[in-house]
Amino acid sequence: MPTFLSLESERVYRKEHLALIFRILHRFGFAEGVAGHCSVRDPVQPDTFWVNPQGKSFARMRQSDLIQCHVENGEIVSGELPVDASATSIHSEMYKAAGRGKGQEGGKEGGIESLVHVHSPYTKAFSALNRTLDMISQDACAFYNQQALVPFAGGVFDNQEGARIASFIGPHHKVAILQNHGLLSVGRLSIDEAAWWQISFEMCAKAQILADSALRPGEKFVFAKEKNILDTREEIGSPEMGWFCLAAYVEEEEWYSKGDHTL
Repeated sequence: MPTFLSLESERVYRKEHLALIFRILHRFGFAEGVAGHCSVRDPVQPDTFWVNPQGKSFARMRQSDLIQCHVENGEIVSGELPVDASATSIHSEMYKAAGRGKGQEGGKEGGIESLVHVHSPYTKAFSALNRTLDMISQDACAFYNQQALVPFAGGVFDNQEGARIASFIGPHHKVAILQNHGLLSVGRLSIDEAAWWQISFEMCAKAQILADSALRPGEKFVFAKEKNILDTREEIGSPEMGWFCLAAYVEEEEWYSKGDHTL
């Protein structure tokens, strides 16, 4: 994990990486119309967060496009463009309920520094099955006992619904499977981490659906043993590893961007 000489330099890093995250998610095919929103806490004013404006292309996102909102009520602090009501509702309530992440002033192990929510195809399909990932792959082990199931209650238009979603997500969860909707992933330390859990879960959901469709009558899956699952989760499921796993995609997107995301 990087260290910073000042909170202002950390703010620049977080905003630039958030802009890169949108571009990475677009390259994976996770952008869908005006759906999807990602955010990161502001380290200078931690009672605020930065989020994407509604209708702005993920592929063209710049740090200057981001909108700053209050954690308390989701209201815009700075920025001219509108923000999706579901973004301000969910993100503000999540940040408020969880508090700051580990290593931050007043932070704790189960705090949240970032959130990612997109409508990726395999995760969206998997969210209708009313279950969590089976432990059929090494990658799935990272999510063992860290997946919340949130029943669908229609579109998110106010903070009351955001608070309901937040109530299902505990300090040990990496992701919330929003049933009939998609996935909400959390970053305890960084926006990179939250993005990686989103991408990795989509890959695991794809593998799960493929495995389910290939299972012959009378066959059973070979599941990993719990000790091996826990050891694997310890190795590849930490917040720091989440940040590191995205690093290659960040490097690639920085090359594609040629600095445009920093403007």
